[in-house]
Amino acid sequence: PHEPALAEQLLRHKMPQWLVESCVSDKFKACRAECGDSSVPAAELADAAIALISIFDLIKGMGIAKSDMMGNADVLKRQAEAHPGASVQELIKKELEQADLKKLLSGHKFKDAPLDDKGKNVQNVCVSMLWLQRALIFICVLLETLQTEPKLKTAVDAGYAASLKQHHGFVVKGVFATASNAAPSKEKFVGLLADEEEAAMSAITEMLPVVKEILNILGPFMKEIGAETGNYPPGYLCAA
Repeated sequence: PHEPALAEQLLRHKMPQWLVESCVSDKFKACRAECGDSSVPAAELADAAIALISIFDLIKGMGIAKSDMMGNADVLKRQAEAHPGASVQELIKKELEQADLKKLLSGHKFKDAPLDDKGKNVQNVCVSMLWLQRALIFICVLLETLQTEPKLKTAVDAGYAASLKQHHGFVVKGVFATASNAAPSKEKFVGLLADEEEAAMSAITEMLPVVKEILNILGPFMKEIGAETGNYPPGYLCAA
């Protein structure tokens, strides 16, 4: 009578954990390899960002945050597909030739923009990229903090405080506070990342500098055009 349960456990154990299944590290390396001194390939970044954001599937309560972040990554993906080979910077510069920054940041949609699943024009790249880079900082700081903190909730709170919190109002901050309270234990979360904690932390340590390098190409550009005005931890969104 115990055999099915045991078989299920073995199957679950053999399933590749998130770090392997998502190919997240390889996708960021592929993106970094295609970066120029001041350009980031839009298609590769969208692919890597979507993989990284999927980490929130492993944290109960983070569904709303994940959905919002995925929405911004999906905009970049669709815009990249409509402009093969374009960099993020090229896409945004093109938008700025057609509309001023204030209009873009208020959510202006271009009539010739790609369509979403509902057949509506997707958001502009500028505002989507602005929120997407903040989301990537959130996840990076969360993973950095996780390496030394015993509680996943502490890491989630640290990631949020370092990135999105300064841009949110009272109500949204409350939603995040509730979400972080629902976070599982660190042990359970790390077990979903990799077979062993040491392997998980090693993979994270290897991946994070690559993500930061990409953010540090994006950051100066987003600041230069006046889009990014937030304050972030040292080493993020700064020129190399």
